[in-house]
Parts: sequence; structure tokens; C-alpha cells
Amino acid sequence: MEDINNNLENNEQENQDKSKNAAREEIISWVKWILSAFIITFILRTFVFQMAIVNQISMQPTLIEGQMLVISKINYIVGSPDRGDIIVFKDESQNKLLIKRIIGLPGEELEISNGRVIIDNQALEPDYTAVETGSYGQNKWMVPPGSYFVMGDNRPHSRDSRADTVGFVEKKSVVGRAVFRIWPLKLFGTIK
Repeated sequence: MEDINNNLENNEQENQDKSKNAAREEIISWVKWILSAFIITFILRTFVFQMAIVNQISMQPTLIEGQMLVISKINYIVGSPDRGDIIVFKDESQNKLLIKRIIGLPGEELEISNGRVIIDNQALEPDYTAVETGSYGQNKWMVPPGSYFVMGDNRPHSRDSRADTVGFVEKKSVVGRAVFRIWPLKLFGTIK
């Protein structure tokens, strides 16, 4: 009888040990899964993309206040910004992010004459705006190496490279390129 009781106690102990091990393995599995999700999210957000909400009128009519955008960071890790790209960059003077269009590239001379942007003696085409471009007092700029001249599409209401508070945007300040609009749904799609 004693052997039967010992066997029952041993079986019961083994079942409890198996149950504890199974629970421990399940918890470890969940912890690994959650950590993996956090790491993947961190990598994607740091190096691949992030979301942004337009909270300014300087890019109208291309971008309207309240729209939600996907910003690609990888575009400029593997390549360089180009004229016409809509970028998000860090405005160090006000410690916030701005969204503008690249107009001038490194080494180019820009001039604003008769309401038009002239780059290296050629009129900017397309000019990305439906209104004349004012100069904010200065009308000629030479874009330094590693920097870009940016403007909003709503030129009369845009604080951009024409203003001393923004000036030229260094490549290291560029967060990424606005590539996709996800809100509002009726405008869902790529950004041009």
C-alpha cells in the first residue's frame, strides 16, 4: 500500500512540475514575443518610417492641415534628397518639425525675381505654387554643400529658407520624405 501511495505522490509531484514548467515556458514565450515586437517597432520607427500630422498651412493646397502622412526615413539613408521632394526636418530655432518642399540643391544659386524662383539662371519648372513668390527682403542665395533650400507651396504663408529663422536645411536635419497620405481616406495615396 505504501508503494502505491508513494507512486501517487510521485505522479502528482511530476504533474505539478510539468504544469509549472509549461506555465513558465508559456510566460517566457510571451515575453520573447513582446520584446521582439518592441525591437521591430523601434527599428522600423528609427530607420524606416514614422507618422506625421500636418499642423500648418504652409504647404496648401498640396497638404492640408490635419492630414496624416507616412514619412519614409530610408529614402535618404540610401539616397539624397532631390528637388521637389516634400521633406520633414528639424527646425532647431523653434525645436519642432517642419514640412516643406526642396527647391534648391547644394551648390545652386537661387534668385527670386518678378515673383518667380530662378535657379542657376533658369526659371523653376514646375514652380509648385499657384501664387507669386516673395523674397522676404533678400533675393539671392547660394546653397552651401550638404544643405538644401526649402519652401512651402503656400509661399505667402510659409516660414522657410527665405527667413533667417529657418535658413538652409542641412541634410543631417532631414527626418525623411513625405511619401504617403493615409488620412483623410478620400485622399489616401502617394504625395506629389
